[in-house]
Amino acid sequence: MTSSGGMSGIREALRSSEQLINIEASNITRSQIPGSKSVRGTLQGIDTLNFGNGRTAAGPGTSLAATTTDFSQGGLVRTGFTTDMAINGRGFFILFDAKGEFYYTRNGSFHFDNTGTLVNSDGLNVASFDPITGALEKTTMEINPVVSQLGQQILDQLKTGGTQTAAQIATALGEPLANVTPELASLRVSEYVTDKVVGPDVLFTHNLGYPGDQVDFDRQGFLINETRGLRKGNQIALAIFPNLQGLSNSRFGGVVYKGTDAAAPGGIPGVGAPGDLKLGLGDLESQALEESNAETPSSMSLLGLLQRNFTSTTAAMKTFLNAWDDLISVFR
Repeated sequence: MTSSGGMSGIREALRSSEQLINIEASNITRSQIPGSKSVRGTLQGIDTLNFGNGRTAAGPGTSLAATTTDFSQGGLVRTGFTTDMAINGRGFFILFDAKGEFYYTRNGSFHFDNTGTLVNSDGLNVASFDPITGALEKTTMEINPVVSQLGQQILDQLKTGGTQTAAQIATALGEPLANVTPELASLRVSEYVTDKVVGPDVLFTHNLGYPGDQVDFDRQGFLINETRGLRKGNQIALAIFPNLQGLSNSRFGGVVYKGTDAAAPGGIPGVGAPGDLKLGLGDLESQALEESNAETPSSMSLLGLLQRNFTSTTAAMKTFLNAWDDLISVFR
């Protein structure tokens, strides 16, 4: 064995030991994060023994060949917070940023921001289905009444334009006042709008939900606005990938993933509602979180073993260097 061959084997052994130590140390951190998954490192032999004249053989060197994520279900714990959610079964929550980039997570520790939009700790929007188009959109506290096309236009106008008179709404929509007035009356009876008299005017305001409303989520992922009479809002969307090992870590850490071509063709997952039997998606558990499946005791035990191996390999390197120095001295 040449000096460079021996040192290469020991050096790679030290490097792979350090990588495995970092993985287990990260698992200890992951064990405290809801929905986080444990990671395992796999080693492979890479070095060779050099006998001269082009003759080689497999040597003792190792390197980190791959990392594998354990996506098995973690335990569910009750929290009592209405915006905490856990998936009981397969699937991922869908998140997206201001640019429309999608991300995926099992960590359902969410909250409503000051605009009444459901977000995660990084400020990413939690995706739900638009009840009319089925497209993915932000999850808000608003209920979603099924009304006529004109009724929907009036509600949209009140949401964007604020409190207005019937005449102002008619002008903004380009609709005859004679059409708007009865539609407003119908919306008022259904309590989708409220009105108040201010001087000679009757002012209308939408009653679909505002920041601060008390809400919950059912097992199918529908938002239930308790302040608005237990009426339903949008439905939380879930994603599923055929190859979970193809998911990659995102800039938001190891608990939020990005889709890749290896995870699904074009990186695009199957998307459905909680409990979708065709896709095999799990149900939603409200006021609960999924625990990490990373176990601190086992990681601590393995970490101790890896640290002992690292120390032993370091000692072997010192012995090798001393022996090589002695051999060199003989030939001098």
